[in-house]
Amino acid sequence: MDCRHRGELAVRWDYLNEEEACGTGWIVCRECMGLLERFSVAGGRFRGHGRYLTAFQEQLSRDYTFAALRELEVDY
Repeated sequence: MDCRHRGELAVRWDYLNEEEACGTGWIVCRECMGLLERFSVAGGRFRGHGRYLTAFQEQLSRDYTFAALRELEVDY
């Protein structure tokens, strides 16, 4: 899946528990909301693989609006 935009990414959650420690969803384009890649958080770690996960992590590291997610680790 892909879109023509090269901007910011977001996550569209299918499920996210109350503690926000476990969930599944999609990495999406913020402009068109196009589904780009499956994404999950489990036990405080990002789960997934692919080119959009890396780009999303880079965005998280510089975007203060996702401060609560910075402590999560990546599990490939």
